Amino acid sequence: MPQLRELGERFLIKYVLERIGVCDKLVLPGGDDAAAFWFNGLLVTCVDMLVWETDVPPTMSWRQAGWKAVVSAVSDAAAKGARPKYLLVSLALNPSTDFEQFQDLIEGAVEAAQTYNARIIGGDLNEHSLNTASVTVLAHAERVVGRNGARPGDLLATTGLFGKTYAALHAIINQRPAEPDVLESVYRPEARVEEGVALATSGGVSACLDSSDGLAESIYLLSESSGVGFLIDKLPLDSSAEKYCLKNGINPFDAVFYGGEEYELVFTVKRGWEDVVADSLLRTGRRLHVIGRAIEQQTIKFLEDGVERSIERRGWQHFNQTRKLP
Repeated sequence: MPQLRELGERFLIKYVLERIGVCDKLVLPGGDDAAAFWFNGLLVTCVDMLVWETDVPPTMSWRQAGWKAVVSAVSDAAAKGARPKYLLVSLALNPSTDFEQFQDLIEGAVEAAQTYNARIIGGDLNEHSLNTASVTVLAHAERVVGRNGARPGDLLATTGLFGKTYAALHAIINQRPAEPDVLESVYRPEARVEEGVALATSGGVSACLDSSDGLAESIYLLSESSGVGFLIDKLPLDSSAEKYCLKNGINPFDAVFYGGEEYELVFTVKRGWEDVVADSLLRTGRRLHVIGRAIEQQTIKFLEDGVERSIERRGWQHFNQTRKLP
């Protein structure tokens, strides 16, 4: 297969335009410097960047990387209660990249976009020594939820269980065997779009974000934004992750709080709204997992067997020398 340097930017842009097809909702034709379209209602936009050196495990395929790039960005919109409609995908790739790898990357991005009923309508293409993908999401919502609405007495909850991505990364880095569903948590993550919409429109959620930087970091961000603390009394540990932890001598506490990139939603439920929110989530096929509550004192603690322990702030932060891999 030819390398990208042999094909040139125009050929590659033409390939992408042919692959994503013509969107009849655009005011400007595809391939222009910008995309213009009519958008009624509440517009939600966000952007997320995927860098191969830090965000792509060595065993992840290019197609999986394309999928992950889109899911990472869509998840941020989902956490606000928005459905993605249009995507802008910008790529900076090493010129020595094979065209087949480029094709796989685009295929993964297109597949993810289609899965969440969104269209890729444009982007940018450049060259760089470090491969990077940036995805901008344009989404619509009836109602949005920020990070700053939690109040003392609100319940702290999630849309799912944790630990699989920590276990998967440990398995990948250390070349250990792991169950398929554990590895899939890294290779094919899912954004909680319908769940996010259900939470936002229920009226019972006071704050929400996704867990892409790890559960502990997500809770700290909610705490900072809302000016409250949290007392967690349930460990939301996935059963497959638990098995892997037991077999490989991993502390389940670390797997739950410091994994990252689960893309579950972490949110607070207003007092008296638990049943309403639970019913709204159930209609999407997911359960409400209550793991604690908001408190006045701005501390983050875990209650186990009647003893409180502080939850250390560790999670993914770029430009942070103290971050740790499993």
